[in-house]
Amino acid sequence: MAARTATVVLDRELLELASSLVCLLRDNQIIFLNNAGVRMLGLAAAEEVIGCPFEEWVVDDYRFLMEAGWDLLAEEDFLPLKLSRADGTVFEAELRVRRTPTDDTYFIEGRDISKFVKSAEALREREERLQGILASVAEGIVTINDSGKVESANPAAEHMFCYKRGQMAGIDLGDLMPDDMRDRHQRFFDAYMAGLFPTLMGRLVEGVGLRLDGSTFPMEISVSELRHGKQRLFTAILRDISERKENEDRIRRLAHHDSLTGLPNRNLLNDRMNHALARVKRHGGRMAVLYVDLDKFKPINDTLGHEAGDHVLREVSRRLAACVRSSDTVARVGGDEFVVVVEEIQRPVEAALVARKIVDSLSKAVDYQGHACQVGASIGVAVFPDDGNSMEEVCKAADVAMYRVKHAGRNGFCFFAGYNQPIEEYKE
Repeated sequence: MAARTATVVLDRELLELASSLVCLLRDNQIIFLNNAGVRMLGLAAAEEVIGCPFEEWVVDDYRFLMEAGWDLLAEEDFLPLKLSRADGTVFEAELRVRRTPTDDTYFIEGRDISKFVKSAEALREREERLQGILASVAEGIVTINDSGKVESANPAAEHMFCYKRGQMAGIDLGDLMPDDMRDRHQRFFDAYMAGLFPTLMGRLVEGVGLRLDGSTFPMEISVSELRHGKQRLFTAILRDISERKENEDRIRRLAHHDSLTGLPNRNLLNDRMNHALARVKRHGGRMAVLYVDLDKFKPINDTLGHEAGDHVLREVSRRLAACVRSSDTVARVGGDEFVVVVEEIQRPVEAALVARKIVDSLSKAVDYQGHACQVGASIGVAVFPDDGNSMEEVCKAADVAMYRVKHAGRNGFCFFAGYNQPIEEYKE
C-alpha cells in the first residue's frame, strides 16, 4: 500500500514538471490539475476546480464536443477549441485526450496556442494582402522552378496568355514562347543553371509571347532569382508592350510616310534614292527619277472643297503605285507633287514607258460623290548617270524637265535631255 502511495506521489510530481496543462478526469470530474494548468486557467489553486466538470472551462460554442463523449475524443490526435479563464477571458487551446490504464480515468493535456493562432492569422493576412497586390498589378508575375516549370502565375499573367485561373501551373516556360524562340531560351536557361551568363538576371529584355489561342504579342521580360531553402526559384515580370510597339510603329510611319496618302514622304524618298544610287554604282545600269505634278488640281479644291481634293490625291496615289514595280518608289513630296523612282533600268525607254502609263492612268476622271474630277500630269524625267553625277543633280534635272512640260501645254512627259523621240522609236 505504501509503495502504491509513493508511486502516485511520484507520478503527480512528474505531472507538475510539464509546461502544459495536465488534467485527470474521473466520472467527468477533475481529480487533478497541475500548476501549469492552474496558471493557464487563471486560478489561485488547483483545489478550485477539483470535483468540477471540465466543460465549465470550455467556451459555450465548443461544449458540443464534450457531448460526443471522452472515449470518442480520445481517438483524435489533437482537439482545437477555446477555453475560458477564471476572469472570463478566452484563449485558443489545443487538447489531447487519452484514456489511462485505469478504465474510468482520462488524461488531458492542453496547450495555449493563442500566439500560434495570431501568428497564423497574421501570416494569412499577409498572404492575402500579397495575393491582393499580385492580383491588382498590371504586369504579369510568374514564378518558375529550377526545372523551368511554372509554379504560379498572377491573374494579369493568366489574362495576358489567355489561360484560365490556375491553368498555367506546371507548364514549361518555353510553352509561352513561339517555336522558333524555345531552343534559344532553353540554351540560355541551361547555361545559366550551369553557372554561365550570371548577368542574365534582372535585365530587361524584349521577347515574344505565345497565347493559348496561338496568337503572339511583343513583351518585356525581367527575371530575378531567389533561394527557397535548397530550391532555386525564379520570378519573371512580364509586360505586354503591344500598344507601345504600335505607337512606335505609328511614329516611325508618320516620320517616313505621308499621312493622307500613306506614300513615302520626302525623308523616306531620300533614303531610298540613296540606296538605289548605291546599287546602280555597284552593279551598273541606270535609274530614272520622274517628277509628277498634277494638272488642274487647284480648281477641284476651290469648287468642291478640300475633302474632294483629298479624295482625288488618295486615288492618284493608288493609280501611281499601280503603274510601277514593287521595287520602285512612289512618294508624295508636296500638295499635288509626286516623285517616282524607277530602279535598275538599262535604257531610258523603260522610264518613258512608265511615264506614258502614268499619263494615261491619270487622264481618266476621278469620281467624287457624282462629280467627275478631271486631272492630268506633267512629268519630268531625268536619268542617272546620264543627267547628273549625284541624286541632287538628277532631281534638279527632272524638275526642269517637268516645267518644260508645263510650258508646252501640260498632260505629258519630257526627258531632261536627248530622249524625247516617240516611245516607239526606243523599241528594238
